[in-house]
Amino acid sequence: MKKILLVLSLILPSGVWAQSGKPGPVLEQFPAADAEHLRAALADLNKSGEAGILELAAGLNQPGDHSRAEYALWSYSAYVAKGNHTADRLRGSQAYQKALKASKDPDAQAFLITQLQLIGKDEAVPALATYLTNERLADPAARALLSINTPAARKAIATALPGSKGAAQLALLEAAGIMRIQSAQPVFLKLVKSPELNVRKLALHGLAHLGLPSAQPALLAQAAKVNYSYDPAEATNAYLLWLKRAAQNPKQTGVEKNALELIKSSKGHTRLAAEQIVLEKATKATFTGVVERIGKAEYPASDKFHLLKQAMEKAVSTDQKRVVLQELAQVNHPAAFYFAHTFMTTRELQKAAATAVAELALDLPELCTTKDREIIASTFPFISSTLQEEVRKHISIMPELYGLKEQEIKEGFKTLFDGSNLNQWTGNKQDYIIEEGNLVIRPSGKGQGNLYTKDEYADFVFRFDFQLTPGANNGLGIRAPLEGDAAYTGMELQILDNDAFEYKNLQPYQYHGSVYGIIPAKREAMKPVGEWNSQEVTLKGTHVTVVLNGVTILDGDTAEATKEGTPDHKEHPGLKRTSGHIGFLGHGSVVKFRNMRVKEL
Repeated sequence: MKKILLVLSLILPSGVWAQSGKPGPVLEQFPAADAEHLRAALADLNKSGEAGILELAAGLNQPGDHSRAEYALWSYSAYVAKGNHTADRLRGSQAYQKALKASKDPDAQAFLITQLQLIGKDEAVPALATYLTNERLADPAARALLSINTPAARKAIATALPGSKGAAQLALLEAAGIMRIQSAQPVFLKLVKSPELNVRKLALHGLAHLGLPSAQPALLAQAAKVNYSYDPAEATNAYLLWLKRAAQNPKQTGVEKNALELIKSSKGHTRLAAEQIVLEKATKATFTGVVERIGKAEYPASDKFHLLKQAMEKAVSTDQKRVVLQELAQVNHPAAFYFAHTFMTTRELQKAAATAVAELALDLPELCTTKDREIIASTFPFISSTLQEEVRKHISIMPELYGLKEQEIKEGFKTLFDGSNLNQWTGNKQDYIIEEGNLVIRPSGKGQGNLYTKDEYADFVFRFDFQLTPGANNGLGIRAPLEGDAAYTGMELQILDNDAFEYKNLQPYQYHGSVYGIIPAKREAMKPVGEWNSQEVTLKGTHVTVVLNGVTILDGDTAEATKEGTPDHKEHPGLKRTSGHIGFLGHGSVVKFRNMRVKEL
């Protein structure tokens, strides 16, 4: 069995225990062989009483390594904090308070305060309150009182806050906000204009946590100063938090009006968060109006979908759910299609759900997988004859997902993936898998390397579709060997979510479609994350062309681009290769691929 190293005999000299009158057999039980023996040893340690704990705590004030002593006390605190150990907990708390008072070492004091955070209750409040003005110890003391969180603990924080300064003030501001101490509001209001960033930030969030009506003007003013966007003091986030807190109070009026005004004045995340608050506050009488207004709003499809999904979660009656489905039918996003389909199994919603699915299918031509076709066809029994006719026509002109178009056959293209197997591919088949007829990379850590065509290609045209997830990063390897980093041993064309925040500072030659490190592509033509994109890559000699959704985003020559050396100042021996494999290069993100076909030139 794995030993649990609670070695008290190495922490204290035997004389300490001898002087305290505690018998040696307690120490003989350490180190404990397993969890059962550890519990028994801790029970015996507990029997040593207050004197034993005080002597153990006294060792923290001595020079040297205290890690084992601290581990022993942590274990003891956890032991008495759990189960039916009321008397033991109180005795331990009193022992820690005495040890704290006797100690002069700040590190030892801070540790003892953390133990009171674990086991202390009202009896520990007076002792902890004495440290709320101490720059070094105010933070652990405030956290301990926050853990206790009784009227006495809140009173101690409220009493110390007005006269606090420096680090102590920051600790008390944070605790008072989280504990929602209403008597602290005057202090918060005074400090929201503080020149000190951290003070201002904590004061704003303190006001927000309280959620009191009188705090609204001050919070709104600070958020308006930064145009309801992000700033280091997080004034906008504080105002949104106030709205959420206020919305939770059924007696508080005007919150919906405040949120609607914020919607008109803001955009992006702030507007979306404000809409969510309005939805949460919606009543039976206002629900339909709120949903219809969201449906008419000019929001990105992904934002509108998330709002309507939240509305469906809040909807209670069948009529409310039908209203949501009607608005969902106008959201041009694949997620809306799949979400609406889930309600086709509910009898009273079948017609509304099927109509939404059918109407969305007409607006989303990228929905053409085998599963998509099955879903679309399943709507026929529930939709109108007019809509049926439109859908049948739509299905008839859907692209063949894995077959070649007549013109492609004439031009000499061949299919590299038929949606059922990876027979033409080699490499990482653990992470690159087939789902619903698509090739999907789901990084598991089990697979190694990339996925490559078995055949090699020199000059060619390669066409494929891809679907990104937020922040996705992949790559298309061309003329690559099966070993090494294809970005250098061959060539890599970036496959990237260009708009992701984490990629805002990349070099131009690192964005989607670029020949990595060599030729930058235009940042154009990419569809929103979650939608399918079509791309064509033509490689002839050293000339590379990339067409994304019908727009040429790269047209360059690697030899010309490297006349004066590589732009990224790294070695790219792969640029000299005349043939190699085509491959997908995983970088830890989920990406879907389909419709891969190639023509050799």
